[in-house]
Amino acid sequence: MTTITPTTGTITSAGIGSGLDVNSIISSLMAVESQPLTALQSKATTLQTDLSAFGQVQSLVSSLQDAAKTLMDPNSFNLTNTGSTNSSSVSATTTNGAVPGAYSVSVSSLSAGQSIVSPTGQYTDGTSVVGTGSLTIQLGSWSADHSTFTPGTGAAVTIPIGASSDTLAGVAAAINSANAGVSATVVSDASGGRLALQSNTTGTANGFRISVADADGNNSDASGLSRLAYDPQNGAGQMTLAQAAANAQATINGISVTSASNTLSSVIGGVTFNLGQTTTQPVTINVTPNTTAIQTDVTGFVSAFNALNTFLVTETKYDPTTNTAAPLQGDSTAVSIQNQMHNLISQMTGASSTFSTLSSLGIQLQTDGSLQLNSTTFNSALTNLAELTKALSNVDATTASNNGFGAVFSNWADSLLTTGGTLPGKTAAIQSSITSNQKDQATMNTELAATQARLQAQYTALDATMSQANALAAYVQQQFYAKSSFGSGSSSN
Repeated sequence: MTTITPTTGTITSAGIGSGLDVNSIISSLMAVESQPLTALQSKATTLQTDLSAFGQVQSLVSSLQDAAKTLMDPNSFNLTNTGSTNSSSVSATTTNGAVPGAYSVSVSSLSAGQSIVSPTGQYTDGTSVVGTGSLTIQLGSWSADHSTFTPGTGAAVTIPIGASSDTLAGVAAAINSANAGVSATVVSDASGGRLALQSNTTGTANGFRISVADADGNNSDASGLSRLAYDPQNGAGQMTLAQAAANAQATINGISVTSASNTLSSVIGGVTFNLGQTTTQPVTINVTPNTTAIQTDVTGFVSAFNALNTFLVTETKYDPTTNTAAPLQGDSTAVSIQNQMHNLISQMTGASSTFSTLSSLGIQLQTDGSLQLNSTTFNSALTNLAELTKALSNVDATTASNNGFGAVFSNWADSLLTTGGTLPGKTAAIQSSITSNQKDQATMNTELAATQARLQAQYTALDATMSQANALAAYVQQQFYAKSSFGSGSSSN
């Protein structure tokens, strides 16, 4: 509560002493003073919306460029499919550049790795002691009767066998740890344990021999470590040949081919034949153009174009029913991009003598500015793949009119996206306006704070002055009534 004395007035809240609604007055005045700040804040919201919208435009243009670059790549039109009349015997895969055609493949034998095994009855199981010394494994080629061995280019690997590894399982582990190109396993059955070794890689060049330095001094007898030797050329060893190393033997379109593996990857350019089993009848491998992949790429381009078109239509429209303008309605940059897109669609190219327009390929402009792929027209164009490829992928560095549509749209997108291009320039301008707006708001806030402080001081002083005046008036009135009452009482006496 405010306390007022005849000589001074103490006001604890502005306006209470004077009766003026000071806070309301100041708030009303500040509302008028703040109108420029409100306008700046509204403009800031609009600028942020524009920045976000053009960020989306930039992303959609980038996606359209990616789709156009796919059409620029001639390899996109060199993709092929393969089919086999007996895929369990022969199948095939292709890479870019594979020539479509039919290939007749016959397989007389598959590739194999060398495999040897110790005789039965020598060992009980993997814990049986073999002996000590060392094994030396050499990769190379055997003659057909395994009487002559020709070492390969790799160095021989010597594997020491000591007391800690002199069991059948220990020898197998030592061989597997040596990375000698041979794998070892212990095979156990009713007849006991046997050591089996096999080449890690198939082909005649990946056979192997094993020579032994037996600790008992005899390297070719049937006891000790020498029992694991396999060196027929030098009359050593008890190991039995289970399978000789061999190359695959096949014919492709009547031409004999051999391979160290069952994968023939360098016989026909871009085609890899996978041999699964020998054949009694030739297997036909059909290599055909992958038109589905081409249609997928073209559909991707159409979708990317439509995504950009739809966004621009939405962001630049005006709704007369609600009298509402979209964020980019009337924006010259957005409208210009729309116009450029549609102009490019109707552009002609000299890249192909058959397909000079996108519509001739079945890519047709709709009334709403979008594209639609006419499957009938496009499938017809696919029958002339060479000209379709030119129309979409041709790049002419000297004559722009001979560029395919992939290059046309990619170059256009680049002009929008590159540093200093339309979209980076637009977003930089908007960002500059946002920065300027923020500075203006800061300045305006400082000015408004000073204005409010000034008004507060002025009205506080006015309030104090009026309060004192009211107090003085009350005091005078009090004295007047007091004297009037006193004078009236004296008369009655």
